[in-house]
Amino acid sequence: MNKKIIITLVVVLVLLIGCILYLYKDKIMNALSTNESTMEVTDSDAIMVTTTSDTEMDSDIDWSKYSTTNVTLDGDYTITSGGIYSFTGITSDGSIIVNTTDNVKIILNGVEITSSDSPAINVVTAKNVYIELNGTNTLSSTTTSELDGCIYSKDDLLIYGDGTLNINSNYDGIVSTDDLVIKSGTYNIKSSDDGIRGKDSVTIYGGTFTINASGDGIKTTNEKEKGSITIKGGTFTINAVNDGIQSSSTINISDGKFTIKTSSTSSTESAKGIKATGDLQISGGTYNLTTTDDSIHSNGSVSITGGTFTISSGDDGIHADSTVIIDDGTITITKSYEGIEGAYITINGGTIKVTSSDDGINVSDGTSSTGMGGNTSSSSIYLKITGGNIYVNATGDGLDANGSIYITGGTVYVDGPTANNNAAIDYDSKFEITGGTVIAVGYSGMAENATSATQATVLINLSTTYSKAFTFGGITYTPSKSYNSVFISSSELSVGSSYSLTIGGSTVSTVSLSSTITSSGTSSGMGGAPSNGGGRR
Repeated sequence: MNKKIIITLVVVLVLLIGCILYLYKDKIMNALSTNESTMEVTDSDAIMVTTTSDTEMDSDIDWSKYSTTNVTLDGDYTITSGGIYSFTGITSDGSIIVNTTDNVKIILNGVEITSSDSPAINVVTAKNVYIELNGTNTLSSTTTSELDGCIYSKDDLLIYGDGTLNINSNYDGIVSTDDLVIKSGTYNIKSSDDGIRGKDSVTIYGGTFTINASGDGIKTTNEKEKGSITIKGGTFTINAVNDGIQSSSTINISDGKFTIKTSSTSSTESAKGIKATGDLQISGGTYNLTTTDDSIHSNGSVSITGGTFTISSGDDGIHADSTVIIDDGTITITKSYEGIEGAYITINGGTIKVTSSDDGINVSDGTSSTGMGGNTSSSSIYLKITGGNIYVNATGDGLDANGSIYITGGTVYVDGPTANNNAAIDYDSKFEITGGTVIAVGYSGMAENATSATQATVLINLSTTYSKAFTFGGITYTPSKSYNSVFISSSELSVGSSYSLTIGGSTVSTVSLSSTITSSGTSSGMGGAPSNGGGRR
């Protein structure tokens, strides 16, 4: 085929395509317009709910198919068909009621709603309900009768927008008996019971939250198969009498800024900062927790892979009935009864500072009905440290394992007790060191050396009490309080060498490291009595 024929065919083909495009231009433009409209709706309004619910909120709602009804509030308003409803106005005794099987979007444009006998927004039934916030909106429930919430939904509920929502409730603030999702917005909630409550799940992607609750701040209640809380961002200021954040199942927090205070001092009520009945996972965020009960608590396991924590606790700083794993993060526990507590504790990284009135890091079998059951010993439970920078200042035992301690890496400093009834390092089964640096000071009455080591390890018990910095084999440490027992394990020390312990410029002891484990001076060597773990479940 010659070039002229090819060129001719190409020209004919181009002309044919052009004719087709011209003939069907209207249909093509309509299709593009429809797709564009759908994309805009999806980006602004739709969200994929990552919960365990059987029926997730529809992330593909095309609101362009629904008509918009503008409503000026004057008493009750009932929505009986699907669509978009834009509300303005003030009502001193009324509510918005949703009773339909279709999708409903409620747009609040600066409304003020006060209801004396029902929720201000009451979703009796619907497929999905979206609430969009524009401007400043105030909802109040003034009844003295028990209500589920100022906003109450029996179906899936999603709230988003750039506006503000003020809630004053004589019962709960925002409630969904299905999945509750909050994407954005500013929320000021004052409630006589819980602030935000979802039965099947609560998922928060962002927003600014100020919650003052006489019950729990944020919670879920489904105790059988669901009940998760997922937080991916947002700023939270929560003042709660009981728990700040409480899940009947799991909690997963990946980001956010949290300031949580709890105030209950009742021995029968839980007043924890972040509490999960199931596993609790934190991978990022900033946390300022001031609690009368545990600050971070799980009836299962706690996993921390990142985040910055400042904790002041009336009980445990971090507690798990089962496993605590810390891979990374900056954790500062300024006040606690026991700093970190669990049956199986593994620290792989991070910067951790613990101050405790009892044990700093406590390993105990969680079988007690009153809390951790710190009086239970088991050879299978353990503390493992593979990395990180750890500092413990404990009035009780510094590192306390009612099982075994394994240290393979990291840097550990312990300022232990100033009495002989506890020890800087206490264990019931084994204490093995194969790496890392450990410096622990305390009183000699119950001081213990390692059971096995692959690097030079020494315990020096002194007849005199000191409070100054010491140097041993080029290693210098300044304790924060008095001591008469020094424990050091470091690769900087050499087996077969002799070293002097110097305090205040004077040599108080000279020790020859004839083996990997060396002891100098005397102590009872009894090991500390297991502490009585406590706390409210």
